[in-house]
Amino acid sequence: MFVGEALSILLALVGAPLLPAASPTGRSVEGRPLKAVRVGDPLAARRVLIVGSVHGDEPGGRRVTRALLRRRPPAGVQWWIVRDLNPDGAIRGTRTNAHGVDLNRNFPHRWRSAPRGRYWPGRRAASEPETRWAMRLVRRIRPHATVWLHQPYGITVPSAGSDRRLVRRYARVSGLPVRRLPRYRGTAAGWENKVLPNGGAFVVELHAGRPSSDTVRRHVRAVRSLGQD
Repeated sequence: MFVGEALSILLALVGAPLLPAASPTGRSVEGRPLKAVRVGDPLAARRVLIVGSVHGDEPGGRRVTRALLRRRPPAGVQWWIVRDLNPDGAIRGTRTNAHGVDLNRNFPHRWRSAPRGRYWPGRRAASEPETRWAMRLVRRIRPHATVWLHQPYGITVPSAGSDRRLVRRYARVSGLPVRRLPRYRGTAAGWENKVLPNGGAFVVELHAGRPSSDTVRRHVRAVRSLGQD
């Protein structure tokens, strides 16, 4: 028996909440691995998920996640860090994955068919392996807060059902003002807030281009601030 399994059984016997299991395994359309790295105490009660990139032509968030991987979260918090949900698009420098699907229009909540193009939502909801892997990850770890990093608008975006306190806190620390975008269909944050009751998912739009070191440090501090209830 592995140590993690034994610990989960012990926690169950004493009535404590079970630990989230390890990250689910997954691969992109072209077979590249999809990974989430846990940083911090696995017994920490509060879980924060950070996704560095969903669109291959928006690489700035990967600098933030790389910095987070070199740091420790506050006491009582564990981070789950996904550097890149769309590695095939990153290689191509395209918004879409290798099937030409915009992953942030492919999630089941409010999904709707649309013509092929830059924002094509796919043939059906959750048609893409990257989408399905992200859904498994969210359901497995049940994060209290999730930051979906995008570019290039330079704003903090409350998704439908977002906890406004988390959104405002992140905006204050990062320096990116709270602004709304249209209520797009099939988004990751919208789906997450639908399936998890805490409303912890929201979008952060970094400015265009490569984030400076100062910018990265501000976003690391903003992520750390989400460790508070």
